[in-house]
Order: sequence, then C-alpha cells, then structure tokens
Amino acid sequence: MPRLVKILESTAPGWAFFCSLLCACGLNAASVFEQTKPLQVPKANSSAPAGRGIKLLSKEVFLRYDGRRPPAAGFITYVSKSRPVLMHCHGWEDYSDGYDDYAVSLSHDNGRTWSAEVVLWKSSVVPEGRIRYAEPAAFFDPDTEKLVVLTDKTLYPKDKLNADADYELVMDVYDPKTGAWSERRELKFPGQRSPAMSFSFPLKTASGRLLFPGMRKTVDASGKAVHFKKGWAPVDEMVTVIGEHRGGEIAWHLGQSLNIAPEVSSRGLDENALFQLSDGRIAAVCRGDNSAFPDKPGYKWLSFSRDEGETWSAPVPLPATGGEPIESGANGSALFRSIKNGRLYWIGNLALRGERANGNWPRSPLVIAEMQEEPFALKRETIFAVDERGFNDSARVQMSNFRFYQDRETGDVVIFLTRYGEKSEKEWKVADYYRYRVEMP
Repeated sequence: MPRLVKILESTAPGWAFFCSLLCACGLNAASVFEQTKPLQVPKANSSAPAGRGIKLLSKEVFLRYDGRRPPAAGFITYVSKSRPVLMHCHGWEDYSDGYDDYAVSLSHDNGRTWSAEVVLWKSSVVPEGRIRYAEPAAFFDPDTEKLVVLTDKTLYPKDKLNADADYELVMDVYDPKTGAWSERRELKFPGQRSPAMSFSFPLKTASGRLLFPGMRKTVDASGKAVHFKKGWAPVDEMVTVIGEHRGGEIAWHLGQSLNIAPEVSSRGLDENALFQLSDGRIAAVCRGDNSAFPDKPGYKWLSFSRDEGETWSAPVPLPATGGEPIESGANGSALFRSIKNGRLYWIGNLALRGERANGNWPRSPLVIAEMQEEPFALKRETIFAVDERGFNDSARVQMSNFRFYQDRETGDVVIFLTRYGEKSEKEWKVADYYRYRVEMP
C-alpha cells in the first residue's frame, strides 16, 4: 500500500479516481490509509532504561574454544604510563574451577595486534594430585612503573577440586623497561590464613596503598571450614590484601575480615569489587548467595572502609535508586570511574527479566550502570545491557567472569569474557572468548 500511495499521489487524476472508487464502496480514503499504514515497530529496548548514552560498538570472538578447553579470563591492563602498551592474560579451563596454562601477550599498538603468547602459570603433578594456579589479579603501578600480579596456588587432591582447600598467594612482578619478570615468591601472613584472589580488580589508594580484594573460608573453633546447612561450598569471608611500599619492597598484611550471617547470604561474602570514593572511603560491592534459600532475595552487598581496607562497616544490600535493591546472583562485579566523563560505574549481572536470583544465576544480562556516590546507590534508570541471552543461546549462557580496561585513546570500555554455556548447558565448555567495545557518554 505505501508504494501504491506514492504512485497515486504522483498523478492527480489517479488520486481522484482512487478516492471516488473508495467513496462508492462507502469508505473514506484517510481512514483506509490510517488502517493500512506500515506497523510502527518500537526501537530496540525502547521500554528499557536508556543507559544514559552508553553504546555497544562491537562484539567479536577474540579466542576460540580449542576443541577441548574454553579460554578463561586472566587480566588485561596497560603496562606503560604513556605508551599504548597492553598486556593480556588468559588461561584454559580443564573443568569447572580447574584452570591451567595462563599465558600473557603484549600489544604495542593499543590492542590492534598481539605478540606470541608466553605461558607463565602452569600446573605441576605432585604425589598428592596436581598443583594449579588460578585467578591472577594484576595492578600496574604508575608510580613504580611495574606490574604486580597476585595469583592463587593450591593443591587439587587427585586433580579434583577441593572446596575446603587452603590457598597460597604467589607474587610475580613485571618490569616493562627490561621486559623481565621477578622470581616468583609466596606471600606469608604469620599467624593468619591466606586468602585467595577471585574476580579481583586491585587498586591504589590516595595514600599509596595497594588493595587486592581477597576472600577465604570461615572456620570454626577446631579450624574446620563452616558450611551452612551442609552446602557443598564453605561460608566465605571478605579479606583485603594490603601492600605498602617500603625501601623498594612491598610489605604485605591482611585487613580485618568482613563476615555476614549465612542465614542472610548462605555462602558468605565473595569476589568484592573495591573503589576509593572522593571522600576517601573505600566502597566494596560483594558477591552474595541465596542458594540455600532460593525463595528469598539474593543481593550484592555493600560495605565501606574508612581506613583503607583495615576494617569494614556491616554489609547491607546494594541500594538502587527509585525503589528496592535489584536482585543479583552469586557472581562477581567491578567498579570504575570513566576516564571520559568522570562518573562512577558498575559492571555486573542483575536479575532484570522478572526472575529471582537463584544461587549463581542469572548470569545474563551483563550490564553497565552509573552509580550515585552519595548516598551510594545504583542508578536504576542508567542500566545498559552489554550482552544478554539471545534466541540461539542456551538457557544457562553466562556473561560473567569478565575482565576489562578503559581505552586511553577513546575512553571506551573494552570487556573480555567467555560465554560459557552459549551452545549448550550440558556442554558448557564449548564456548568462545569475546571482546566487547562499549562507548561511554
């Protein structure tokens, strides 16, 4: 009909004839065209929050599933104060939470091309099983111009995951000027249990302290791991690994642990995202869990430190503007201040499709949202979905376990993640590793 209208309007006799024909049938031309005009399809996500100018520019496969193992995110960071030199790290996942062969590569042109990979963290067989490394947490210190990496090291008895295992932390330091890595050394915390890194984005405070977000199992009086209602995983507590530069070395100690009642978060507090606010406080957004009581809400939990990670306030559900806190599953998140506009943002998974958080789920969509800094809250109207489950994805596709950096040339946020379960929930390892580029307002 639109084409016919265009033809008829181009000739006055044709239009007059058409109108007279309609009148003979008892119809009005205007009403007919009103009824037959093309369907006005709403713009994509027109009913969803606008995201305040955030825009997905690209999504591409960065690394492929190798036929046996999916890639696993390690870290991505600049390793120069002024030059566009990036270091990317990834491993491979042998089985759930069983990682190996973490390798690094360099880009000297801001991520356009990459050097050959060099494996730095590789498992080893011992009589008791296998020693594995996992979750390298990296911070490039612009003052010392060195990259500090803390990595988990633990025994997998008979090469199987032990949820109650004790972890060690090892430190590696990279000097971009020489291109050399330091000798690996274990961090010791006399009289204290070592925490683990997991989904950790370290930071440097205004006073020069290094804060690496950590977690560890809680133990009872006999030293045994605490499990709530015989759950498979222990109840964890948040612990900050604090580093201070002293005479050319870094002295490490642990802040006080932060706990939560397992009746409120059944696996405790994990994978805390840290950020220092303009008033000096450190905000922590922690992973919670409701797997022991899925009929109750699951949240991210908010706490503050006024002494740079030594002590923490009692955790509360992460507030959101315009209503109640938004539910979120047991998955990690990150906070960052945009180098483009100076505003604070959060990246993570939220339960936005009417479902209740249930243990680790949902892990879609992956969103970026602006944060209100005082009082601290997620700005509901700014939520932007970077990626979410599509028609051809399995019901349990995951957009979690990401790493990211801010592009110094453009201010874009560049995110790396493996879309575990994208092909099949059962064959969850058949998954590629993606790079997303997100334009910030």
